[in-house]
Amino acid sequence: MKIKILVIEDDLRLRPVLLEALSLEGHHVTAVGSAEEAIERLEEEKFDIVLTDVNLTGKSGLDLLPICLQYNPNTYLLVMTGYGTIDTAVQAMKLGASDFLCKPISLTDLTSAIRVAIEKLSQNTISSASVRKPSKAPIIAQSKVMINLLEQIDTIAPYKLNVLVTGETGTGKELVARAIHQESPRGKNPFIALNCAAVPEQLLEDELFGHVKGAFTGAQTERKGRFEQADEGTLFLDEIGDMNLMLQAKLLRVLQESEFERLGSSQTTKVDVRIIAATSADLEKKMLSGEFRTDLYHRLNVVHLRVPPLRERPDDILPIAQGLLDSFCKNTGLPPKLISDETRHLLVSYSFPGNVRQLQNSMERAAVFSGVSPQIRIEHLPEELKNQKNLFQTATPSPISIPDEGVDFSGIVSQVERDLLLQTLNKTGGNKMQAAKLLNMKRTTLVEKIKRLNIDDNDPEDESISKAG
Repeated sequence: MKIKILVIEDDLRLRPVLLEALSLEGHHVTAVGSAEEAIERLEEEKFDIVLTDVNLTGKSGLDLLPICLQYNPNTYLLVMTGYGTIDTAVQAMKLGASDFLCKPISLTDLTSAIRVAIEKLSQNTISSASVRKPSKAPIIAQSKVMINLLEQIDTIAPYKLNVLVTGETGTGKELVARAIHQESPRGKNPFIALNCAAVPEQLLEDELFGHVKGAFTGAQTERKGRFEQADEGTLFLDEIGDMNLMLQAKLLRVLQESEFERLGSSQTTKVDVRIIAATSADLEKKMLSGEFRTDLYHRLNVVHLRVPPLRERPDDILPIAQGLLDSFCKNTGLPPKLISDETRHLLVSYSFPGNVRQLQNSMERAAVFSGVSPQIRIEHLPEELKNQKNLFQTATPSPISIPDEGVDFSGIVSQVERDLLLQTLNKTGGNKMQAAKLLNMKRTTLVEKIKRLNIDDNDPEDESISKAG
């Protein structure tokens, strides 16, 4: 496919370099030094790709973007911007840019970005974010917060942006990373995952970069690391917060230069890899304590996606549970099973501190213990959920009948209030701030009610708060 590219760069040293690099790739390239010259060329001919610097003498690259789209709505707009001006890049995308490159630009990143553009052009998939197809990744979502997350995934997937995924353990951060990869132009290339916390510190460098023969005792053959395995694809680095400072510095270099050396080698290896990092740790605290590099954090955190815990999205619990159950039964040869109404009620009321991973374990255990039964009942669940049944039963008020002798109104109201508090605390796993939010009351008010109603609570902080309040 013969591609026509218009390059707008006012740097007299960089412009011929870009022109030569793209011409050597076999493209028809025109290079100009200003937005005004670019507009003259756009009036004369149609370009498939426009590569423009943001900071130009005269009219800026940002001003030029909507003008390009007026001449050809299907033009692939690629902007160049200095490192540290991510806000400018985001603004450029809002004006119609499809991708951006940070200066100084490596030729590897440039040719990779052009390849992505060509692939999108050939497939006629260039469109605005408002008409993107929904993600096909196996993420079950009915809650508003997760639907919003899927929309974010769908928006950023086509661009080679570094992504930082945060969330509690077991929330499905790797699923999010796989969804980004699958929806990107790299989807047919390797997706390589590495849990940094699961590899001993002294072996992690070898896992990342590989080694040559004789690099150390026992290195009888050469070995490719995860970066080489992920070339032209995506590398998912889970629990990035556990990486030591020395490796953080080497990772930063790969992010900046797209190159590294294997252990025991002085030969530089070039790679084209998209990085998605994830952590359940608080990286901002780690930066303050000197455990995590600030420059690496900002390199990784171009886009930040937070995966909410299961307790914040109760609407997803039942569809996820049934989906996990269906998958397990199919893979193990068990007959299809449904979740009983009583069990469904219990699942939704449970806080799931282990998140989706705990829900998965619960469904797999229940499927095995239910045998040939077509239903999952409460007795098939793990102990921690069955214990929840007893707590829930104590927190569910029974219907009230008015006898001839009357009732103790204050006593009944207090019991209903106590039951409601118990049910809410069970739902939030004892998190008082979240419980107060669900009940639309101040946390200090909730703490006072807990003490007045003799609900077991051993939190010394609450005592000080209530006294202060």
